Amino acid sequence: MSAGAVRVGRGVTVVGVAGLVVLAGGWLLLDAGSLRTAVVWAAVAALAGCVVALTGTVLRAGRVTPARGYELALDAARAPAPGTGTALPAVLHGSRWPWARVTAVALAVPTVLVLFCTLGAGTPDRGAVAGRIADADFVIKELPVVAVGGVERAGSSSRASSEADYTVRLPAPHGGAGVPATFRAEVHRGVRQVGDTLPVAYVPQRPDLGAVGADTRSAVEAQLAGRTLPYGTAAVAGVLWGVAALAAFCVGTAVTGPPRGGRRVGKDWTALRATVAGVAEHVERPTGDDARTGADTGTDAGTGADAGAGSGSRSGKGSARYACLMLHTDTGDVPLRLAASHRRAAPLLTGAAGWLLWKPAGPRGKAPADFVADDGWQLPGRLPAAEAARIAAARTPDAFTVDTARHTRLLELGSHWARTVPAGVLLGAAVSVVAAGALVLPVDGGWRAWTAVAGAVAPLLCWMITGLFGAPRATTPAAPVEAGPAA
Repeated sequence: MSAGAVRVGRGVTVVGVAGLVVLAGGWLLLDAGSLRTAVVWAAVAALAGCVVALTGTVLRAGRVTPARGYELALDAARAPAPGTGTALPAVLHGSRWPWARVTAVALAVPTVLVLFCTLGAGTPDRGAVAGRIADADFVIKELPVVAVGGVERAGSSSRASSEADYTVRLPAPHGGAGVPATFRAEVHRGVRQVGDTLPVAYVPQRPDLGAVGADTRSAVEAQLAGRTLPYGTAAVAGVLWGVAALAAFCVGTAVTGPPRGGRRVGKDWTALRATVAGVAEHVERPTGDDARTGADTGTDAGTGADAGAGSGSRSGKGSARYACLMLHTDTGDVPLRLAASHRRAAPLLTGAAGWLLWKPAGPRGKAPADFVADDGWQLPGRLPAAEAARIAAARTPDAFTVDTARHTRLLELGSHWARTVPAGVLLGAAVSVVAAGALVLPVDGGWRAWTAVAGAVAPLLCWMITGLFGAPRATTPAAPVEAGPAA
């Protein structure tokens, strides 16, 4: 069941985010028709399948705490290793899923906001009159308003947006008196009065088909095409969404580093015998700050150990402070940055012996490094470039043995996340999927805005409610965390 939970988690990571992106993109960018209907309902079905898969995994295998999820990952990665671990594996595993998980979460949050904003604000169907006009040889012309009725304002101001029934006279196809046509339109500022003009779409040879109008020509074109939002509004939403997607990519890369492929260990690599000492806070100063750049580490393994990087700390202006897994080596304590909670990982890994190895890179940023334990697991991480430079300057490279017969298993500390999802989040996700399904139905009304708000906040709200009124959960006891001295 452990391997099954990992597969479910990976599947939900890919299918869930893809479903959100396809649903938001299809609703925002496609015209009304069978294609949009098929795309959005396929995406809704994919999201519902993800919720069902997560719920089934929790019900079958049982929900565990995040700390217990780390233990399961470590148990799955352990394997008997021949000898005392003096030889290195010839090939290291790639590590892509930590980056994929972080990037997926960072992308899912703005996508959900874009999705429910557009679902709530968009028109689900172009309507029968617009459909008939769009299928004929229509024209769009400015026509004067001859009557106004059924006014509904969005606010008390005279300049507030409004909806009203506007009547215009369509030119008769063979001369004579114009044919009156009434349509309901939204005006963003105020109410159009008799004598004002509106862009109106109609069929010159068939005035009996009626007319549709709006306060702008682009809004009329969007209504005829059955788009959920006018072209200008959809373009702005698409640009903002694209910026959020780029930011999500940058967040995933900053937190976990770029996704890694499999690598072959060569003679140009650096390898150190190391023992995990615990978790500590590493303070990294800007490059060239002083001779001890990046070599200062604290021993604060308590609060804030997983808070990430900061600036302006007591070590100097512009320095970065973040939690690391501390490794004892013959060159001093070396910080290894993980794409996981260091406070949860340290009690499980403290005391493990093995090799810390990396391929020397540039002088800036963090170098991809791996800790290969003697009992057969490989833990990917990142080594501050300043630390790598310090080690290279402090020691003469030693020869090491590479054993092509030695194999390791990749330790992904967050791979069992599918079994750690709270029941409140699952319930909220189910509510959100139902809300999205209701909003893609071709039914309009004032309930759409409230349904969109409920769908957007349901996971957070249900998680807070179940956490407030639910019974306390037992947590797996963990060994005390040790922190090595400052390097």
